[in-house]
Amino acid sequence: MKVLVIDTATNLLVVGLKNDDKNIIRTRLGKNDNAAYLVNEIEVLLNEENIKLENLDKIIVGIGPGSYTGNRVAVVVAKTLAYSKNIKLEQISSLIFLSSGYENITAAIDARRGFYFANNHTFGKSISGDKYISLDNLKENKDYIILNEDTIKVDLDIIINNSEEVKDVFLLEPNYLRKTEAENEYDQKNGIK
Repeated sequence: MKVLVIDTATNLLVVGLKNDDKNIIRTRLGKNDNAAYLVNEIEVLLNEENIKLENLDKIIVGIGPGSYTGNRVAVVVAKTLAYSKNIKLEQISSLIFLSSGYENITAAIDARRGFYFANNHTFGKSISGDKYISLDNLKENKDYIILNEDTIKVDLDIIINNSEEVKDVFLLEPNYLRKTEAENEYDQKNGIK
């Protein structure tokens, strides 16, 4: 089985490949610039393994929550590759994706201003679903970790076993969980509640 996995929900771009029994994970620490590097990282990884894109069995994408732009980039690239090469597409929470190397954890990504995106899972099986919570609520979980380049642990088998098939590539949307700052400012400026 040949499976490509991608996630850009944080500053750490993650591209992985399951090539039969071989698991490869490549990362790149960016500065809100992962969009410029994602396609190249995929190409380099596939070339190193002598795999053509059309020979992939499926692509799995982390759909967020996390960086607004990062989520969009990963989803658009995954959709484009899957559709253009007729490859099966699957989705998974970026919180589970980026903490799949932990057994039982509440994974969190900083959502700014004292709030976090969080998901409690055991071996990739979500217990709580993705949530937008305060730091105080996050701290109520005894086993939590804030995901960053030092704490992200990826297990390709957990990701593959817990991803969900995308029935219609055109309908796949990133999971934002909240409005962007620009949307909030627009609403506030225009008196929208």
